[in-house]
Amino acid sequence: MRKRERQATIQRLIQDEPIERQEDLVARLNELHIPVTQATISRDIKDMQLIKVPAGEGHYRYSMPAEKQLPATDKLRRTLITAMKWGEAMDNFIHLALLPGTAAAVETLIEQLDDQRIFATISGDASILIICRSAKYATAVLAELEAMVG
Repeated sequence: MRKRERQATIQRLIQDEPIERQEDLVARLNELHIPVTQATISRDIKDMQLIKVPAGEGHYRYSMPAEKQLPATDKLRRTLITAMKWGEAMDNFIHLALLPGTAAAVETLIEQLDDQRIFATISGDASILIICRSAKYATAVLAELEAMVG
């Protein structure tokens, strides 16, 4: 299982169940036939920036931080509105021109979408190259990104 898929499963689990400890998370994932180690879960917790919140009666449970609870599309939209200058598609490629220093954040948000039309992304400081699986997908993805900006 890929990291992104595992972390999506972790997010669903902590939203649906009162997971208090890393060991509980390891056990639940193993029950779902997702073999993980304590070290992997520890890295995922750090990477996902999970926090512990009161769950009543002196117990705590894992939760997503407030910023992480927003859907990836909402975070991307909010970021693109202030960062995107323009975009252009050619064949199966999209070039996004952004404000300096914003490309890495935008690239991360695009990757969080886990859009199967996108093969890969490459970012610099102020631009991103999005490689789509077809020219048709590139046109559609660019149209969606431009619609987010308005």
